[in-house]
Amino acid sequence: MGNSRLAAALLAALLLAAGPVRGDDGRLRGAPAAVTEPEVRDPFFAFCVALAEGDSLGVWTGRELAARLAATGRRSKLPVESVVLMERREVPPALQPTHRDRRATRRWRIELDADLARPLPYSILGYHPGTLHVSRVLEALEWVLPGTSVRVDGPDGPELRVGAMHALRLEAGHVILDADGLVDRLLGKKLDDTWTEAFVLARVEGAADPRENGLNGVALGRARNGRPLSGAFDFRRDEVLPNGRPAARALSGLCRPVVAPYAQPDPRAWSWRP
Repeated sequence: MGNSRLAAALLAALLLAAGPVRGDDGRLRGAPAAVTEPEVRDPFFAFCVALAEGDSLGVWTGRELAARLAATGRRSKLPVESVVLMERREVPPALQPTHRDRRATRRWRIELDADLARPLPYSILGYHPGTLHVSRVLEALEWVLPGTSVRVDGPDGPELRVGAMHALRLEAGHVILDADGLVDRLLGKKLDDTWTEAFVLARVEGAADPRENGLNGVALGRARNGRPLSGAFDFRRDEVLPNGRPAARALSGLCRPVVAPYAQPDPRAWSWRP
């Protein structure tokens, strides 16, 4: 999840995406194939990464998804048993939203069997941070932004080389971190209650911290007072990184203007409160 330390808001058996096929009911079903690849440890995240980077479109029932994840031989920390349906579809050209001359061309939808309220299954700096609230239905629009180079710590800071960025803005439903009060006080700005606005997937090189090189997952969100937050997830090590990492700040700066502008918070933010 910044911080949406999901990610949220969102790794060692990467499922490569193939083209879509149709089931007996006529619905599209993509067919990613499982391969052993340590880049992404959690199998559910690996599946999502493969869909985005392979641009695979389809519909998967909870049973189909469970079978694919089980075939990896790895268990996910996420409540994947609650997934009823997962979709990634093309947005018809006439209906593609445009912002800053960029179009959202894909739509994601995840349907669960019920709203979820569970402890976040990851620790932050050794602490288990609080409760993750996820609505029964999540829908997101996906923008693909071109790669670039950026410096986040002034002209003398390292230059980060950023590949194509998949930015998913939540359009329906919610992913909220309700931080434990004691842990919130202990960690200060490293942890906040977070309403997730968007998730970003991109590859980064040139970071001083090796954990930030390669595949990055970043969640963009808002604290209860409206303060913008961004936090990173290390797919290779399957762990949440603290707020404010250079790669997370770089991806936030590049993607927020399109999917979650600083001055225009999601009007739905904190419309539902734990």
